[in-house]
Amino acid sequence: MSKIIDQLSKWFSERPQRLQVAATRLLQQSELTDKDVSELVTLCQQEADGKLPQTICSFPATAFSQGVTGSLRLCSISEVEGVNALAPKKPLEFGKGNITVVYGNNGSGKSGYVRLLKHVCGARETGILHRNVYKPGAIEQKACISFEQDSVLKTHTWSGQGTCDDLNSVDIFDTSFGKVFVSSEDEVSYEPPVLSFFSSLILTCEKVASVLDSEANRHQSKKPNIPTDNKVTTGGIWYGAINAKTSIQDIDRHCVFGSADETEMQTLQQRLAEQDPAEKAKQLRKQKQHIDTLVQDAQKYLKQLSGENCQLIIAAKKKSILKKAAADTAAEKVFSGSELEGIGSDIWKELWEAARNYSVSAAYKEAEYPNITDGSRCVLCHQTLTQEAKDRLVSFENFVKGEIQKAAFDAAKEYETASQTIEALPTSEALKTRIDAAGIPQDEVAIQVTDFFAQLQARKDLLLEIGTEEAIPYPLLSPKWLEEANAQSKSIGELAAKYDEDAKSDNREDIKKKLNNLQARKWLSEHRTAIDEEVSRLKLLNQIQEAKKSTNTKALSQKKGDLAEALITDAFLQRFNAELKALGASQVKVELVKSKVSKGRVLHKLQLRGASQNGLADVLSEGENRIVSIAAFLADVTSKSNQAPFIFDDPISSLDQSYEEAVVQRLIELSQDKQVIVFTHRLSLLGTVRHFAEKKIIKYDVVSIRSADWGTGEPAPIPLSQSDIKTTLNTLMNQRYQDAKKASENGEFEYAEILLKSICSDFRTLVERSIENDLMCGVVQRFQRPVHTLKLKELAKLKDADCNFLDSLMTKYSGFEHSQPTESPVELPKPDDLLADMTSLKNWREEYVKRSA
Repeated sequence: MSKIIDQLSKWFSERPQRLQVAATRLLQQSELTDKDVSELVTLCQQEADGKLPQTICSFPATAFSQGVTGSLRLCSISEVEGVNALAPKKPLEFGKGNITVVYGNNGSGKSGYVRLLKHVCGARETGILHRNVYKPGAIEQKACISFEQDSVLKTHTWSGQGTCDDLNSVDIFDTSFGKVFVSSEDEVSYEPPVLSFFSSLILTCEKVASVLDSEANRHQSKKPNIPTDNKVTTGGIWYGAINAKTSIQDIDRHCVFGSADETEMQTLQQRLAEQDPAEKAKQLRKQKQHIDTLVQDAQKYLKQLSGENCQLIIAAKKKSILKKAAADTAAEKVFSGSELEGIGSDIWKELWEAARNYSVSAAYKEAEYPNITDGSRCVLCHQTLTQEAKDRLVSFENFVKGEIQKAAFDAAKEYETASQTIEALPTSEALKTRIDAAGIPQDEVAIQVTDFFAQLQARKDLLLEIGTEEAIPYPLLSPKWLEEANAQSKSIGELAAKYDEDAKSDNREDIKKKLNNLQARKWLSEHRTAIDEEVSRLKLLNQIQEAKKSTNTKALSQKKGDLAEALITDAFLQRFNAELKALGASQVKVELVKSKVSKGRVLHKLQLRGASQNGLADVLSEGENRIVSIAAFLADVTSKSNQAPFIFDDPISSLDQSYEEAVVQRLIELSQDKQVIVFTHRLSLLGTVRHFAEKKIIKYDVVSIRSADWGTGEPAPIPLSQSDIKTTLNTLMNQRYQDAKKASENGEFEYAEILLKSICSDFRTLVERSIENDLMCGVVQRFQRPVHTLKLKELAKLKDADCNFLDSLMTKYSGFEHSQPTESPVELPKPDDLLADMTSLKNWREEYVKRSA
């Protein structure tokens, strides 16, 4: 076995950390709690993420070991607290005999002591050790176990946890041993402790896997369904394939959707909806032309009203004003003697120029102006010019053609030319019409266009009022709407080209495909949060699945199968068959055979020998199943080399007298080498043990426990039916009688009456037992099957006086055992009379034993 443990230690060191921790805990407590399973789930997830620190969970060398070699005896259990309802004031002593029977009625505390020993000794199926559920408050569990190891007295104080290494070799059989049998239709399987441990470990893995499955089921997908038309798109296909490895960058790439995408999507929708793409292209080009014209005009006016051009205009204006002023001064000197006002003024000059044009073009085409030849007339009044008039006209012409006047004229012309570089701006009504034609919606952009042209007009009007360059305002900047209009013009041009393409070819399917892709991308962008949550969920599920891989039981099942080959040997099978025979179950035609390995369970079928239809569950009685269970238990534990105690809790439950005697004889046989402790509630077991122990000359002890007001497990006197008559009679006379007498003397009459009645009842039982053991020489006794015929010869010493004596005592005291009528109750004897009767029985027994037949 030590070699197997060494191999297991190495094998487990190569297993995942989580499995090593689970194995270590199972070895410590045999059954894991929900909290343990929850912690193992966490360890699985940490190990899957690579976050579980490397720890050493070595397989203890004492696991399933046979314990220390040499002798071992349990001596007593004391100072018990917090264990079921156990509250003994005195220790439970197991005596010095090879076999000890602990007797107690139901509810006396037997099972509590057995459960306590299972926890202290580290039994495989310890179960939960509850505190007293009827007492409030949390009492700490504790007990003191006294034992002898190789004749050295030792004690172990158990504090509610852990086991005593010195006692781990103690083997305990109780009803829970039935757990090593697994019923499945017509088969029952037995597993030795090592294999049972692997079964528990496999079950633990399955529990952890189940918790992980439940955890995964709590995270159901909330992934929305993408529209049917979008499923076959690039985005839809990607959406259908997202998994735990989908990256944030990948999500960003497929879920981005901006204003340009929205515009393109609307354009594609319009293209699909258009029935005459050629006409649509024509309309778009017209719209583009209006936009371009509006932009060009705005740029033209912006240039005409630039700071540089405005400076040129103001400079020409200033020059014209100066030149005119100089000409006016010269004219005043020339025309100072004129009889009429305004000679030389601008109006006059216009008149003069008009006269010139008339003269050279109509009146005197061949003559220079003014025509002063003989007989010439005034072109205005048509009167013949006098010499004075001719001289005046010549002086006027000389003035007009003079340098000063020419400079003034040129300056005025230059100013006029400069002013004409700023063309007339459109009226507000005309501008609105052009905005509408350009397709600019009446929104903020339209307002910007209108405001811009208003600023241009205000700037132009300002030029008429100012006279210096310093008064020119800062130039207008190129407005933002121009850039937007250019972009719109470009977009419309491209769209028109696409409509031309649409008109030339049948590309509607391509347009639909592009539109669906854009719609899918828009849908993905709108459900970005749900996509992030789904990817997070898938990553969590992937983590759970990775964690669940460590719960795979394949390696455990294979290892268990290998161990089964080594542990379930022919020798074990032979021991099982031998135990069946020793227990008187030869007629139970069962055989233990290895059947298969299924899900980590190595099945050794207990099958009916030679039967092909019905299985054990259909054929064996409850008692036969019990005897088979005991045989399997003994076949396993008797292979140990140490001399550790055996503890049996009600081993004869459900057994008839034949099986009961066979079991007792087997226990007596086991007690020759090891201490055997039997807990029972059956008086028949006490008598059977005493009979076979005396027959084998084996020292035995009987210990009784009872339930008291303060709790269970309290040591008590042995039942009268099984106690020594002489010892019990002396107790009645020397102790209990004296207590009753003292109570009477103290005036405690009711208490004294209760004590006397109890003594009378017990005395009657002793008389009855004296008839069986003394008068009848023990030929036939209750709770014992054998009839001792060899003792019949001793009946020859029997006399009538003996019968009459015992009959009188039986008659006198039977009333205290039987029900009494209320109208005529049996009166208690006086204390002195009771003492006299007990003394007479004692004397009679002593004389009768010495009497010769």
